[in-house]
Amino acid sequence: MSATELQHYVPRFLLRKFGLGKKDRVHVFDKQKDCAFVSNAKAVAAENGFYDFEFMGTPMTLEPSLSKLESNAAQHLAQIEESHRLPEPLSEARVQLACFLAVQMVRTRARLNTFNDIGQRMETWLRAQGMNEEYFAPDPKIGDGENARKALLARQITNAPKDFAPALLEKDWLLLQTTRQHPFIIGDSPLAMFNSVDRGPRGNLGLDVEGIELYLPINPQLTLGLVCPTLTEALSDGAERYARLSHLPDARARFGSAASGASNILDAIAGRIPFSCAPENVEFHNSLQVIEAERFVFSMSDDFRLARDMITRDPTLRLGPRMVEGTGKF
Repeated sequence: MSATELQHYVPRFLLRKFGLGKKDRVHVFDKQKDCAFVSNAKAVAAENGFYDFEFMGTPMTLEPSLSKLESNAAQHLAQIEESHRLPEPLSEARVQLACFLAVQMVRTRARLNTFNDIGQRMETWLRAQGMNEEYFAPDPKIGDGENARKALLARQITNAPKDFAPALLEKDWLLLQTTRQHPFIIGDSPLAMFNSVDRGPRGNLGLDVEGIELYLPINPQLTLGLVCPTLTEALSDGAERYARLSHLPDARARFGSAASGASNILDAIAGRIPFSCAPENVEFHNSLQVIEAERFVFSMSDDFRLARDMITRDPTLRLGPRMVEGTGKF
C-alpha cells in the first residue's frame, strides 16, 4: 500500500465518459471557488490514500476490493450503453450493479465530510450536557483523528452491499436519455437522491422511504434511475384512469400530455425503451448533481451556467448537503 497513491471516490471509468475524448480531459466546475477549468480525469474526484488507514497499527486499504467492484460495474454499464437495456431483475449483473451503487452511496468525500460534521455536532452537544470525558476516549484499535474517520468510513463501505443493495434491488429501474445538445453532467457525489413526497420533520431521503428516487448519470446521454414502486403504481393508476376517460370529448386536451408522459415512463420501467428527457428534465437531473456535489461538477461542456446560478441564488450549495440544525434533516 502506497501512502501517496491517488484513489478515486468517483470511479475514473465513469469520469472518463464525461470527458472531451482527448487524453481523458474533462471540464470541471469548483462550487467553492466558483471557477471552471479543464483537467485529466485521473486527477479529479480523487485523493492520496483516501481508502488507506491503520488498524491496530497495521496498514490497510480498500482500494483492491473497490477496483474489482468497479471492473464488474464498468462491464455491465458498457453493456447498458451499447444495448440501451437494463439487466433483468435479480440477474447477477443487476445484483453486482446494486452492490456498486450501494458502495457509491458511502465512498465519497461528501459522505466523509457529512459524517465528520454530524460527529462534531454530536460531540459538542454531548460535552455541553456534561458527558464524562471517558466517553470521548479514542478506540485504541484505530486511534483518533483522520485515521479513525477513515477506518469508520471503510466499515461503512464494506457493509454497504449488505446494508443497502437489497433495498436498491427492490426499486423499479429505468434508463433516461437525452441528446448531445442537452447533456447530463455528473458531480463528485453522483448517486443523487430525490423525493417529492413531503414527510415534514421526519425527512424523506431514506432508501426505504415512500417516493424515493435515485439517479446516476452513466454518460452525457444516459442516466440510470431507480424509483420507489409506489411511484410506478401511481403512474399505472393514472394511465388506467385516462384509458377509462379517453372517450370523453375533452379528455385528450386535458389529460393527454400527462398520460403520454406516464406511458413513456412506464415503458422505460418495463425495459422497452429509455425515457426521452425534455431539456427541462435534463436541467432537473443536472441540478440534483449540483446539489449533491461536495465541491466539483464534471461535464463534457464548459457550460456551467446552471451551477453558477444555483450557488448564486443559494450560497449554501457551495458545500454538499449538511444536516439542518435542530431538524435532523438534510
